[in-house]
Amino acid sequence: MSTSREWAPAVRLRAWIGRVLDARAARIARLTEAASMPELLERLGQRYLARAHRQGLHLSLDVDAALETDLIGPYHSLAGVLGALIEHAIDHAQGDTVSLHVDVTGDEPGHQTVHFAVGFLPEDGTANTGAATPAAWAAAGQTLEAMGGRLHIEHDDTLRAIAELRFHVPPRPPHVDVVALRHALGNEDALHEVIAALHDALAVDVGHLDDVLARQDAQALRRWLHRVSGALGMAEATGLAALGMRLEHDMDSRSLADMELPVRRFAMDATRALAWLRESRAEAPLI
Repeated sequence: MSTSREWAPAVRLRAWIGRVLDARAARIARLTEAASMPELLERLGQRYLARAHRQGLHLSLDVDAALETDLIGPYHSLAGVLGALIEHAIDHAQGDTVSLHVDVTGDEPGHQTVHFAVGFLPEDGTANTGAATPAAWAAAGQTLEAMGGRLHIEHDDTLRAIAELRFHVPPRPPHVDVVALRHALGNEDALHEVIAALHDALAVDVGHLDDVLARQDAQALRRWLHRVSGALGMAEATGLAALGMRLEHDMDSRSLADMELPVRRFAMDATRALAWLRESRAEAPLI
């Protein structure tokens, strides 16, 4: 009994220090503020590396070289899903490693499908999932489904919870087909007149974007995407117009918080493309 009483304060102190370190790591690596894939993965490491080490675990990361670095997706919600999966693995691992493997499983024009696999050997020493589904997995699965993704559970040598999600690949670089636009309009004067009109209309819409996002008005944002995509289509910026239509479609399954960053990036590219058209010579190289 005396030994137990002697060590109890030390145990409580270690637990308190652990909570302080976790809180500090959480402040440093605010996962939901990640704005890109590299930033999200870096913040996951910053947040959970020390926690894993305190439990005698090595936290490893392996990223597919084919993964695009500027994918457009719902990083706000994805951060919560991956954080929950990694926390569960750290808290229930018996082996010496928790791993995160990021693999491209689908690569097509305009999209990449990515698997985020969190692997570990569970406490019972086997990789059998058993009958019960951990609450962390159930919640992660529901969030992923709302984002248009899904959660897989696989087990062989280790147990793996795999978050699958599809991302948009932005057009590189924003492309405006000046030749097609000139041909459609018939002459140089009409070309520059239409370009100026489209640029001015887009400038008005982009100026209203902050207000639309601040009001958290999903229908207004959908209408904004539709108008801007239409203007880009008229300017023969077909890649950007298609991206805008895909973002409009994503409004059906993604939250406004997840849509804000992709929409702002889309607005920036759209403004840049039309500004180039307005300010450059018509015979200049295509974007």
